[in-house]
Amino acid sequence: MRLLFATMLGHLPEMVGGLQTTTDQLARALIRRGIEVAVLCESRTAVAGPTPDYRTFRVADPATALAAVAEGFRPDAIVVQTGSSAVRLLVAALDTAKPTAVYLHNVEESELGGVLLPDPSILYLANSPFTAARWGTAFGLPCEVVPPYVEPAIYLTETTGERILFINPTVQKGVELFFRLAAARPDLGFTVAESWALVPHWRQFCQERAAELGNVEWCAPTDDMRALYGRARLLLMPSLWEEGYGRSALEAQLSGIPVLASTRGNLRETVGAGGLTVDLHAPLEDWLAALDALWTDADGRYAAAARLHARRADADPERIVERFIALLTRHAQALAA
Repeated sequence: MRLLFATMLGHLPEMVGGLQTTTDQLARALIRRGIEVAVLCESRTAVAGPTPDYRTFRVADPATALAAVAEGFRPDAIVVQTGSSAVRLLVAALDTAKPTAVYLHNVEESELGGVLLPDPSILYLANSPFTAARWGTAFGLPCEVVPPYVEPAIYLTETTGERILFINPTVQKGVELFFRLAAARPDLGFTVAESWALVPHWRQFCQERAAELGNVEWCAPTDDMRALYGRARLLLMPSLWEEGYGRSALEAQLSGIPVLASTRGNLRETVGAGGLTVDLHAPLEDWLAALDALWTDADGRYAAAARLHARRADADPERIVERFIALLTRHAQALAA
């Protein structure tokens, strides 16, 4: 079986985010099961750093290039990822007459560049019940839930529990609330880790604020998250973004690191008993009370709950990849019948 993932966004290492990481780890899991995988993505600059060891087609416009890529790679199915101008990419995939799926990772309708229609020729996958429900409400799409594939070995680590970790210092991820919490707890150590590419003047602005506080260290993006999780006592996710899933929560919980998150999107379910969630608009005192509860965690209750929650059945990576394969196979067979 040959499978082509197609996205209008960049891919590792040129662009790093939850979508790219999920696609990469799922691709590798599929390859281990004998499936040949390729990724079609956008590329605007020369790629620096190690590239994936599966075929990656980097082009200026994936929607325009998809027909030629499909003719050369000859996939048995195409998986279109949601993102910028996803509808154009979906139309191009359907034009190849290959079985096509759309993997819905977020709920930003404005990014689509069009409308998604419930059509039996299209298999819709969603990364969470929240994402599935939102797209069902928006366009009546019947979605099969396939959570993000998270490879435990990449994240499992012993932790010294000395820092509060915040990933991706952007407005959408709640950087302002992060700074308010760090300012209110000057005796605690906070770590900021970059993820998405930051505009230089924004990075400088945030770094200056961190330096003024004195209890915030700033880390560049890293390919080895264990270096960050290995020092974390808790993960902070005060997201404004309606998180389709929030895979960083699962990554951290694998090592017994509880999560303090907002209730946006699917975060309440993703965090579960392995941490605490607070309404985004709650008073700062509510956030501080939750932070203090997770930081102290004298009997290790939250840490134990985090480990247990990370190993729940619907987060099991083997089940996820098997379900992904089964759904695509069933869809292809139904179209061929």
